[in-house]
Amino acid sequence: MSEFFHISRKGASQFRRAITDPVNITMLLLLAVLAYLVVWPFVQLVIETLTWGQGDRRISRQAVPGEFTWFHWLQATTGPLSSKMLYGPLLNTLKTGIAATILALVAGGVLAWCVVRSDMPGKRWLQPVLTLPYIVPSFAIALAWETVFRSPKVGGQPGIYEAFLGVAPPEWLSYGAFPISITLAIHYFPFAYLLVAGALATIDSQMEESALISGAGRLMTLRRITFPVVAPAFVAALILTFGKTIGQFALPFLLGAPTQFHTVATMVYANLTLGLDSLAFVLAIVLILMSLVSIYLSNRFVGNKTRRFETISGKGFRSRVIALGGWRWPIFLAVAFFAFMVGIVPLILLAVQSVMLIDGFYGLENLTPHFWVGRSNPDIGFGEPGVLHNNIILGATWNTLKLAFISAIIASVVGLVIAYITVRRAHNPLARALDQIAFVPFLFPTIAFGAMYLTLFAEPVGPIPALYGTFTLLVLISVVSRLPYSVKTGVTAITQIGQELEEAAELAGASWAMRFRRIIMPLASSGVLSGMMVSFVGVMRELSLIILLITPSTRVLMTVGFGYAEEGLAQLSNALVLIVAVLTIIGELILMWIGKGKMARLREKQS
Repeated sequence: MSEFFHISRKGASQFRRAITDPVNITMLLLLAVLAYLVVWPFVQLVIETLTWGQGDRRISRQAVPGEFTWFHWLQATTGPLSSKMLYGPLLNTLKTGIAATILALVAGGVLAWCVVRSDMPGKRWLQPVLTLPYIVPSFAIALAWETVFRSPKVGGQPGIYEAFLGVAPPEWLSYGAFPISITLAIHYFPFAYLLVAGALATIDSQMEESALISGAGRLMTLRRITFPVVAPAFVAALILTFGKTIGQFALPFLLGAPTQFHTVATMVYANLTLGLDSLAFVLAIVLILMSLVSIYLSNRFVGNKTRRFETISGKGFRSRVIALGGWRWPIFLAVAFFAFMVGIVPLILLAVQSVMLIDGFYGLENLTPHFWVGRSNPDIGFGEPGVLHNNIILGATWNTLKLAFISAIIASVVGLVIAYITVRRAHNPLARALDQIAFVPFLFPTIAFGAMYLTLFAEPVGPIPALYGTFTLLVLISVVSRLPYSVKTGVTAITQIGQELEEAAELAGASWAMRFRRIIMPLASSGVLSGMMVSFVGVMRELSLIILLITPSTRVLMTVGFGYAEEGLAQLSNALVLIVAVLTIIGELILMWIGKGKMARLREKQS
């Protein structure tokens, strides 16, 4: 009996320690908060599509707000407008997504091989230029394409193509599937390039050398050894790139809307602007399901093939570049030309377009600094003042910097706390659940995630107020959307910190909060700063995520630029997107500088 009471007291003591452990308390609080901010919005989105809303009375006499109905799903899938509402945009989404993904993968794979596996000169400065199209907003690439191939057949002034050749470009080159696919591929090929380059860097050259010694030619070696080894990275790049392209909003809208070419993402926006909220939410769920399927297929393929494609083991590893011989300089010139055209030219076009008095006239006499420094003039740009005198733009600039700065700080700190719990409580199922929930926002297309928050915070729920139209909601969704990135950078930092320091501080009487603040945060500061800069850059150029949540008082640079593009004020739109592009490039340069500093400190420690 005494032994039973001893065991009971021991169990009770362990239970008290568990429920009073600050790490456990923090973990449970974060689980509850993230469940509400990540899981519940999706549930709420589904509920909205299965119930009548207040606005449904104008489209159906049977509508009884709050009651269950399949009406919205039936309208989207079998209704008279289903072909234009769902199936047409779905086909367009698949068509542009597949085409853009294939082009991005081919370009990214070839460039990755040239940079990583060959002795091509100029790699050091080509690498950052090749990643520029992914760093700058996709909106910038769309505006640059429109600047060149704009067709007056759909309204507006002619583009550079017609101005110099005297012939209007064909409509398929200006708007629709072709330009959307090409510009999506330009924006996302660096994503494929980075994934494939990482795999190519781990190929053991001894396998290729053995094949060459055995009499295999270079093409056979590439086909039978190199490509199969990097196949998992290719498939991951293919599926993840496809998942990103289908959720794009701004680029397909700008290059598709003038000719009524819609994707699922643009139809979500169009239905919300028409007040057809529930139909828009049905389309958002379709987007989410498409993205989830693509991620599932990626994990299934790569997970099953991991062992098959191992290249680094205990047998030794050597990576040697392949000599191009007389092709070194021609390949360098081809890669440099491509990098210049997709990385530098779009920014030059935006800069030139922003100083043109009349859009479509490309003489020197048409250049003006008005759209940068001019005051309001009724004869120019509908009376809109230039950037430096435009209160809307100045307010949006302040909102953008404030949103990016606040979101980056909160996301990096919260991400570090989640990373700490994930690493230090690795065997706790709740810690693993927290890590998985924090990653979920990565799976949602951004415009669909914005639709989820629109349903969640449109009306007050209990003690939680309606946040729609507030700056707080923009911060909230920006933080949650960046958590997958900040958690991963935090995990990298935490795994490098031994537990001995914390144990010594605990023996000295330091609380967990003090240990985290005085030990973990300083030692993980470089990782936190890297995560902060990644979040800062991501929030700066974000449009699809917040386009549905913006009001006149919460406008940011990207949404103001998008509005100017819709109104036909190309000069101001280009100027604002150029500002965002420059700020994001500066952020990336700072991030690269931080990374070089970390590597230098690591080399010092090793020496």
